[in-house]
Amino acid sequence: MFSIKASLKYGWEKFKTNKEIAILTTLLVFAVSSLGNMDSRSIFWTLAVVIFSIIIRIGYTKIFLKISDGENTKFVEIFQEYKIFWRYLGVSILCGLAVLGGLILLIIPGIIWAVRFSFAGLIVVDTNIGPIVAMKESYAITKGKFWKLLGFFVVLGLINILGVLVLIVGLLVSVPVSIFAWIYVYRELSKTKAGLLETSSPQTI
Repeated sequence: MFSIKASLKYGWEKFKTNKEIAILTTLLVFAVSSLGNMDSRSIFWTLAVVIFSIIIRIGYTKIFLKISDGENTKFVEIFQEYKIFWRYLGVSILCGLAVLGGLILLIIPGIIWAVRFSFAGLIVVDTNIGPIVAMKESYAITKGKFWKLLGFFVVLGLINILGVLVLIVGLLVSVPVSIFAWIYVYRELSKTKAGLLETSSPQTI
Protein backbone atom coordinates (compact mmCIF):
# COMPACT_ATOMS: atom_id res chain seq x y z
CA MET A 1 0.00 0.00 0.00
CA PHE A 2 1.33 3.44 -0.92
CA SER A 3 1.83 6.26 1.56
CA ILE A 4 0.28 9.67 0.93
CA LYS A 5 3.04 11.31 2.95
CA ALA A 6 5.73 9.46 0.98
CA SER A 7 4.11 10.40 -2.33
CA LEU A 8 4.06 14.10 -1.44
CA LYS A 9 7.64 13.97 -0.21
CA TYR A 10 8.63 12.27 -3.46
CA GLY A 11 6.75 14.90 -5.48
CA TRP A 12 8.48 17.73 -3.65
CA GLU A 13 11.95 16.22 -4.00
CA LYS A 14 11.47 15.56 -7.73
CA PHE A 15 10.22 19.11 -8.21
CA LYS A 16 13.19 20.62 -6.39
CA THR A 17 15.71 18.76 -8.54
CA ASN A 18 13.84 19.40 -11.81
CA LYS A 19 12.12 22.72 -11.12
CA GLU A 20 13.18 24.47 -14.34
CA ILE A 21 11.60 22.02 -16.78
CA ALA A 22 8.69 21.38 -14.38
CA ILE A 23 7.80 25.08 -14.21
CA LEU A 24 8.36 25.76 -17.93
CA THR A 25 6.20 22.84 -19.07
CA THR A 26 3.49 23.74 -16.55
CA LEU A 27 3.51 27.32 -17.81
CA LEU A 28 3.04 26.04 -21.36
CA VAL A 29 0.10 23.87 -20.30
CA PHE A 30 -1.53 26.90 -18.63
CA ALA A 31 -0.84 29.11 -21.65
CA VAL A 32 -2.32 26.63 -24.13
CA SER A 33 -5.38 26.17 -21.91
CA SER A 34 -5.99 29.92 -21.99
CA LEU A 35 -5.93 30.05 -25.80
CA GLY A 36 -9.50 28.79 -25.95
CA ASN A 37 -10.69 32.10 -24.49
CA MET A 38 -9.18 34.17 -27.31
CA ASP A 39 -11.88 33.44 -29.89
CA SER A 40 -14.48 31.15 -28.35
CA ARG A 41 -16.94 31.98 -31.15
CA SER A 42 -14.87 30.11 -33.74
CA ILE A 43 -15.53 26.37 -33.80
CA PHE A 44 -12.37 25.74 -35.81
CA TRP A 45 -10.22 27.72 -33.39
CA THR A 46 -11.73 25.93 -30.40
CA LEU A 47 -11.19 22.54 -32.05
CA ALA A 48 -7.58 23.39 -32.89
CA VAL A 49 -6.93 24.49 -29.30
CA VAL A 50 -8.48 21.29 -27.92
CA ILE A 51 -6.33 19.10 -30.19
CA PHE A 52 -3.17 21.04 -29.37
CA SER A 53 -4.01 20.97 -25.66
CA ILE A 54 -4.34 17.18 -25.72
CA ILE A 55 -0.99 16.78 -27.50
CA ILE A 56 0.66 19.09 -24.95
CA ARG A 57 -0.98 17.22 -22.08
CA ILE A 58 0.35 13.91 -23.39
CA GLY A 59 3.87 15.31 -23.77
CA TYR A 60 3.66 16.95 -20.34
CA THR A 61 2.76 13.64 -18.72
CA LYS A 62 5.49 11.80 -20.63
CA ILE A 63 8.15 14.27 -19.48
CA PHE A 64 7.14 13.82 -15.85
CA LEU A 65 7.15 10.03 -16.28
CA LYS A 66 10.66 10.13 -17.72
CA ILE A 67 11.91 12.35 -14.91
CA SER A 68 10.33 10.01 -12.36
CA ASP A 69 12.09 7.07 -14.00
CA GLY A 70 15.45 8.84 -13.88
CA GLU A 71 15.62 9.40 -17.64
CA ASN A 72 16.93 12.52 -19.36
CA THR A 73 14.32 14.69 -21.02
CA LYS A 74 14.09 18.00 -22.85
CA PHE A 75 11.42 20.69 -23.05
CA VAL A 76 10.87 20.08 -26.77
CA GLU A 77 9.62 16.57 -26.02
CA ILE A 78 6.35 18.05 -24.84
CA PHE A 79 5.43 18.41 -28.53
CA GLN A 80 6.57 14.96 -29.66
CA GLU A 81 4.02 12.50 -28.25
CA TYR A 82 1.29 13.14 -30.84
CA LYS A 83 1.42 9.55 -32.13
CA ILE A 84 -0.73 8.33 -29.24
CA PHE A 85 -3.23 11.17 -29.64
CA TRP A 86 -6.14 8.92 -30.61
CA ARG A 87 -5.54 6.44 -27.80
CA TYR A 88 -5.31 9.21 -25.24
CA LEU A 89 -8.41 10.90 -26.65
CA GLY A 90 -10.22 7.56 -26.58
CA VAL A 91 -9.39 6.81 -22.96
CA SER A 92 -10.29 10.38 -21.95
CA ILE A 93 -13.70 10.13 -23.61
CA LEU A 94 -14.46 6.65 -22.27
CA CYS A 95 -13.42 7.52 -18.72
CA GLY A 96 -15.36 10.77 -18.91
CA LEU A 97 -18.50 8.98 -20.07
CA ALA A 98 -18.14 6.34 -17.34
CA VAL A 99 -17.78 8.97 -14.62
CA LEU A 100 -20.59 11.10 -16.04
CA GLY A 101 -22.87 8.08 -16.24
CA GLY A 102 -22.10 7.23 -12.63
CA LEU A 103 -22.78 10.78 -11.49
CA ILE A 104 -26.11 10.83 -13.32
CA LEU A 105 -27.13 7.52 -11.72
CA LEU A 106 -26.41 8.07 -8.04
CA ILE A 107 -23.35 10.37 -7.81
CA ILE A 108 -21.47 7.83 -5.68
CA PRO A 109 -20.76 5.43 -8.60
CA GLY A 110 -19.33 8.40 -10.50
CA ILE A 111 -16.92 9.18 -7.67
CA ILE A 112 -15.91 5.53 -7.41
CA TRP A 113 -15.27 5.22 -11.15
CA ALA A 114 -13.39 8.53 -11.22
CA VAL A 115 -10.97 7.10 -8.66
CA ARG A 116 -10.77 3.61 -10.17
CA PHE A 117 -10.07 4.95 -13.69
CA SER A 118 -7.80 7.79 -12.50
CA PHE A 119 -4.65 6.14 -13.86
CA ALA A 120 -6.02 5.07 -17.26
CA GLY A 121 -4.71 8.09 -19.17
CA LEU A 122 -1.34 7.83 -17.42
CA ILE A 123 -1.15 4.15 -18.36
CA VAL A 124 -1.79 4.96 -22.03
CA VAL A 125 1.05 7.50 -22.05
CA ASP A 126 3.37 5.22 -20.11
CA THR A 127 2.77 1.97 -22.01
CA ASN A 128 1.17 3.00 -25.33
CA ILE A 129 -1.63 0.45 -24.94
CA GLY A 130 -5.23 0.92 -26.03
CA PRO A 131 -7.87 2.72 -23.96
CA ILE A 132 -9.93 -0.33 -22.98
CA VAL A 133 -6.93 -2.27 -21.66
CA ALA A 134 -5.69 0.87 -19.88
CA MET A 135 -9.04 1.28 -18.14
CA LYS A 136 -9.04 -2.38 -17.10
CA GLU A 137 -5.51 -2.03 -15.76
CA SER A 138 -6.36 1.12 -13.82
CA TYR A 139 -9.43 -0.57 -12.38
CA ALA A 140 -7.35 -3.61 -11.41
CA ILE A 141 -4.44 -1.83 -9.70
CA THR A 142 -6.82 0.35 -7.65
CA LYS A 143 -8.83 -2.61 -6.33
CA GLY A 144 -9.22 -2.44 -2.57
CA LYS A 145 -7.57 0.98 -2.38
CA PHE A 146 -10.51 3.30 -3.07
CA TRP A 147 -10.57 5.13 0.26
CA LYS A 148 -6.82 5.62 0.39
CA LEU A 149 -6.83 6.94 -3.17
CA LEU A 150 -9.81 9.19 -2.50
CA GLY A 151 -7.93 10.67 0.44
CA PHE A 152 -4.87 11.11 -1.76
CA PHE A 153 -6.79 13.03 -4.42
CA VAL A 154 -8.53 15.16 -1.79
CA VAL A 155 -5.12 16.12 -0.39
CA LEU A 156 -3.87 16.99 -3.89
CA GLY A 157 -6.99 19.10 -4.42
CA LEU A 158 -6.37 21.02 -1.21
CA ILE A 159 -2.72 21.57 -2.12
CA ASN A 160 -3.71 23.04 -5.48
CA ILE A 161 -6.38 25.22 -3.89
CA LEU A 162 -3.59 26.57 -1.70
CA GLY A 163 -1.59 27.10 -4.89
CA VAL A 164 -4.40 29.27 -6.27
CA LEU A 165 -4.58 31.28 -3.07
CA VAL A 166 -0.85 32.02 -3.19
CA LEU A 167 -1.36 34.55 -5.98
CA ILE A 168 -2.03 31.69 -8.44
CA VAL A 169 1.76 31.52 -8.97
CA GLY A 170 1.70 28.80 -6.34
CA LEU A 171 0.19 26.50 -8.97
CA LEU A 172 3.56 26.45 -10.72
CA VAL A 173 4.75 24.51 -7.70
CA SER A 174 1.65 22.66 -6.52
CA VAL A 175 0.72 21.23 -9.94
CA PRO A 176 4.15 19.69 -10.72
CA VAL A 177 4.41 18.33 -7.17
CA SER A 178 0.96 16.79 -7.59
CA ILE A 179 1.88 15.19 -10.92
CA PHE A 180 5.04 13.66 -9.48
CA ALA A 181 3.09 12.39 -6.46
CA TRP A 182 0.43 10.91 -8.77
CA ILE A 183 3.10 9.09 -10.78
CA TYR A 184 4.69 7.82 -7.55
CA VAL A 185 1.38 6.29 -6.48
CA TYR A 186 0.92 4.79 -9.95
CA ARG A 187 4.34 3.14 -9.80
CA GLU A 188 3.64 1.79 -6.32
CA LEU A 189 0.29 0.33 -7.38
CA SER A 190 1.80 -1.10 -10.56
CA LYS A 191 4.12 -3.28 -8.50
CA THR A 192 1.10 -5.53 -8.03
CA LYS A 193 -0.07 -5.57 -11.65
CA ALA A 194 -3.13 -7.51 -12.73
CA GLY A 195 -1.11 -8.99 -15.58
CA LEU A 196 -3.13 -7.25 -18.28
CA LEU A 197 -0.22 -5.24 -19.65
CA GLU A 198 1.99 -8.28 -20.02
CA THR A 199 -0.59 -10.29 -21.93
CA SER A 200 -2.06 -7.60 -24.12
CA SER A 201 -0.67 -6.07 -27.29
CA PRO A 202 -1.15 -2.39 -28.17
CA GLN A 203 -4.61 -1.54 -29.46
CA THR A 204 -5.97 1.10 -31.71
CA ILE A 205 -9.39 2.68 -31.60
